Amino acid sequence: MSTKAEKAAKVKILTERLKLHKDVTKAARVNMVKSGIIVDVINVVQARLAQGAGFTAVCPLDYLPAQLETRKMSRLVDPRVTQTIANSVLIPVVAKISIGHDIEAGVAIEAGANFIDESEFAIRNSATVYMDTKSSLSVPFICGVTSLADCLKRLKEGAKILRIKQPAAVRVDATVVKLNEIAADLAKYQDDTEREKWLKANGLDESDFASLKGATDLSCLPIYAYGSISTPRDVALMMAMKCSGVFVDNSVFASDNPRKRLRAMVQAVKCYDNMEEMIKLSMGTGEQLF
Repeated sequence: MSTKAEKAAKVKILTERLKLHKDVTKAARVNMVKSGIIVDVINVVQARLAQGAGFTAVCPLDYLPAQLETRKMSRLVDPRVTQTIANSVLIPVVAKISIGHDIEAGVAIEAGANFIDESEFAIRNSATVYMDTKSSLSVPFICGVTSLADCLKRLKEGAKILRIKQPAAVRVDATVVKLNEIAADLAKYQDDTEREKWLKANGLDESDFASLKGATDLSCLPIYAYGSISTPRDVALMMAMKCSGVFVDNSVFASDNPRKRLRAMVQAVKCYDNMEEMIKLSMGTGEQLF
C-alpha cells in the first residue's frame, strides 16, 4: 500500500471512529459490547484480527497478564499503545487502570479509550478503594467482582459492566464456581428476611437494587465471564450461564489457527445451545491452550 493510500485509510478510520463514538451515551456503549467478546491485544495486528472476527471490543496491553508474576507491579498501559490501537480499529477500546486512580482514567480517556476497566491487574496488591467519580466521567466503567456484594457495591459506585475477578491463568471451572456462587446469593436475595440481613451486613440499601427482586438468574446483572476462556465451548458455557458477555485473554492468539478460533468463539455466543452447530465450531480451531 502506498503512503498516500495508507494516509487515506487512516483518515477514513479516524473519521468513522469519531462518528461511532462521539457523543455516544454510556448506555449505548454498553449495548455495543453486550452479548459479545472483549479480548486483550498487544498490537494493531491482533486488534484488527479481533475486529475482523467480530469481537466487540479490544483491550490494549503492553504486557501479558502471565508476566505479572515476574513484575513487581504494572500500571496504566503506555498511552501511545492505546492511541495507536484506537486509531486502527472501529470497535471500542477498553483501557485498564489502577483501582481508584482518577488521573489514569483521565489519561486513558484522552488517549482514546471508550471504556475504563478499574482493574486489579493494573497494579498488584492494589488498594481496594474504588473510584467514586465513575458516574461523572464520559465513558462506562468495568470492575472486577467475586460476589453478589461486590456486584452491588460496584454498580452503586457507577460501574456499568462487571467482570469476574480471576487470575489470568485460572482454570475455567474456577470461573464457573464464582458464577454459581453469585447466582446462589441472588436466589437468597429473593427471600425478604435473608435480603434484609444480607443488605445490612454489606452496608447496602435495598432501594438501590429494586430491579433484582424477582430475578431468577444472572441475566439481571451486567456480568461478564473471565478466566482462561479460550475455546468456542468455553464461550458457550458462559453464555448458557446467562453472562452478558465474555472477556478473553491474549493467549487465544497463540492458537495454531487464531483467525478460525476467534470467529468460532464469536459464533458460539449466538448458538451456544445448538450442539450440532457447536460440534462444527469446535473442529479445526487449533490445539487446546490450557
